[in-house]
Amino acid sequence: MNRIARVACAAATAVVFASLTPIAPASPAPDVGARQSAAPAYKVVASINRTEVVAGEDTVRITGKVKPKAAGQKVLLQQRPEASKRWRKSGTATIKSSGRFVLKDEPSKAGVRYYRVVKPASDGMKSGTSRELRLEVWGWTPLTWWPAGANSGVSLDYGTTFGTEPYYNSVLLRTAGTPGYVEYTLGRKVRALRATYALTDDSATGASGSVTVLVDGVRVVTHALTTGTITKDHVVDLTDAFRVRFDMSATATPAGRVAVGNPEVLYLP
Repeated sequence: MNRIARVACAAATAVVFASLTPIAPASPAPDVGARQSAAPAYKVVASINRTEVVAGEDTVRITGKVKPKAAGQKVLLQQRPEASKRWRKSGTATIKSSGRFVLKDEPSKAGVRYYRVVKPASDGMKSGTSRELRLEVWGWTPLTWWPAGANSGVSLDYGTTFGTEPYYNSVLLRTAGTPGYVEYTLGRKVRALRATYALTDDSATGASGSVTVLVDGVRVVTHALTTGTITKDHVVDLTDAFRVRFDMSATATPAGRVAVGNPEVLYLP
């Protein structure tokens, strides 16, 4: 083969190999979603100062820290009842220069609830959420709303007055001079009993009487009462009590009627 032919053959072979060489694929477009998911998240640490409170009487403090500090920005307090999966906002706080925050809440409804603190996303950081914080909220509920057990000579869940002040949901001695009693089974589910004791305003001047409170058959206290004597908001410990009983009596002459005004028990639903 002469020189010209050899050159032509080599050129043809180069064309064939060039057509068989693979072409590198184009670089993929940046994955915006992957870049966002890789963003760091705020870390939120929170704690609560109480594990149980009384509804309408106590305040809880939730304190903690955010990292990075995010000074001047807000954290959100969220809460949910134990039986619910839905969180609702119940407060906000400004993050201090140290990264710390303080939140407060005043529970008004009895029951178990959970709190958490959320730092919303900002400055290229994803949102962060603290662990859940459990709180037992005990509440005062009328004892006369509970099913009454053995009883005689009393009227239940009635209204009366002591010193012109109304007392609803009360237990009244029905007839002057005739003793009465009532029992309530608590089932070891309450913490305390709160009630006011007095002769009713329709009792005659000079009348007297008494109310004895028994817990599981043991006398805890006897309230000796005369006209104008009012023992207000007396509290009895009922921790682990199965049953409470009121023994009531008053004079027939002068005619008197004693009453347990607004008896309430501290209960966790």
